Amino acid sequence: MIIDFHACPSVDLSLIRDRLSSIGVTRVVLQPIDALPLFHLLPNDFFRKLSSEDPHSALLWSKFILRLTSMWSPRMYDNVKLWYEAMHHDGFFVPFASINPSLGIKYVYEKLNELAGLNVRGIVVSPTLQLFDPINTRSFRAILEYVEKNNMLLIMHLDPCPYNVDICFKDLMPDILNELLERYSINLVLSALGISEGMAYPWLERIAKIMKRYDRVYIESTGISCILFSTLMGKSFVRSVGADRIIYGGGYPYLRLRQVVKNLNCIESSGLPKRDLESIFHDNAVYLLRNVDIDVENEEIENKVN
Repeated sequence: MIIDFHACPSVDLSLIRDRLSSIGVTRVVLQPIDALPLFHLLPNDFFRKLSSEDPHSALLWSKFILRLTSMWSPRMYDNVKLWYEAMHHDGFFVPFASINPSLGIKYVYEKLNELAGLNVRGIVVSPTLQLFDPINTRSFRAILEYVEKNNMLLIMHLDPCPYNVDICFKDLMPDILNELLERYSINLVLSALGISEGMAYPWLERIAKIMKRYDRVYIESTGISCILFSTLMGKSFVRSVGADRIIYGGGYPYLRLRQVVKNLNCIESSGLPKRDLESIFHDNAVYLLRNVDIDVENEEIENKVN
């Protein structure tokens, strides 16, 4: 059995279910990102500072976000719509929510209140696509406090970064997590969606230090499965942090199905013991989800309005 911890609800959910079921996936965690097309152009301190310090990088970054988000379905930023659509698939999907901290504290509180009536146990944020500073943004602290208080998962996309924008990698990558994890007792899943091979070594090196320091940090393999399981650098990382801290993520449809299959094959042919493969593909996700009151081993996941 395979639990895919990362599918993007940017296309029809029936298509996602059909495609992923065909390669043996039995449950899917939906990870939206609340980055409405053009919303990143609204004034915010982070982007204003970047524009004044490095206008070329700001331009590249804004074009990157616009290209990525312009075709997204409303499911990516409408948590209620996503939840209700997912509910009609007999528990195949576990829908998480997303809230954009760059839109201000009032917006964040409204979205958090919206979640109170839904059985949503994880919140997804992306500093890269939502353009916020994880350390100094007050509205993000409100999300962290809510996650901690309600025993939820926080999923952070620390990538993708637009190529040739060094400030993105420098300012938003793993080192920021130390301060967050010192302040808040939360379970954190790191997504590596889209990380390039050239960035992988310093990224994984820094992630390993954090994972050794905090046992409540997990890494999800979206976009880097072949780096993790088919390169000497990646295999060293896996040995260092242990298979019980790695969760399989496919990244469909951001990654095409053939890319998902390729990444899946990299894990299956890695030479890891069967027990480790079972942990990565299934058991680690079951443990994390059960820890936030979602039992994916039931025949049908309960989606109830509280």
